[in-house]
Amino acid sequence: MKNTSLIINVILALAVAVLYYLHFSCKTNCEQQITDQPIPDSQPQTELSLEKINSESNIGYINIDSLQDKYKLFEELTQKLKAKQTKYENEIAAKMTAFEKKVKDFQLKAPSMSQFEGQTKQQELAEEEQKLYKLREDFTVKFQEEEAKLNEEFQKTVKDYIKKHNQSTDFDIIIGASQVGNIVLDHKPGIDITQIIVDGLNKEYNSKKAKK
Repeated sequence: MKNTSLIINVILALAVAVLYYLHFSCKTNCEQQITDQPIPDSQPQTELSLEKINSESNIGYINIDSLQDKYKLFEELTQKLKAKQTKYENEIAAKMTAFEKKVKDFQLKAPSMSQFEGQTKQQELAEEEQKLYKLREDFTVKFQEEEAKLNEEFQKTVKDYIKKHNQSTDFDIIIGASQVGNIVLDHKPGIDITQIIVDGLNKEYNSKKAKK
């Protein structure tokens, strides 16, 4: 699954919320808290508690690339998509191999065929070739639909969890950033809640798996 297609909608949605809130609600307060509360660079991000983060900033920063690397559901969906792709490719390859064999057989037998037989066989092979092209196009569309479906599942799961998570943490802003769509120019390590979100998502994932 392409990282760009899987995360870009999440990032853009978060960007809109961030810009809106900064402009209308949090401009003075957020700037004051970020400026006045320096965070030691030597302190590991993953060891920060929610209380520590909230005391230093009301902004939550999520590294989308890191979330993808660590979130088990993303890996599961990626493997599902790869399996679908392999299935489609193998089916097409098998049909293409069978078609190529028919073409070679025709080329060997063509000299002994009548003109009518040769033209008839050529027409059959041409029609079969067109069917293979159509099948390949159908598989491409089907694969794109599978990808879109898994993208939607991933985005909804992450968005729903962040919304639920923030009911208790009460961050004023949660910003998403990625190498392919970074909306953050700078951030302090102390506002990075990526690991906390990943831990919560994986805990929820394991719980759902255990119930099945």
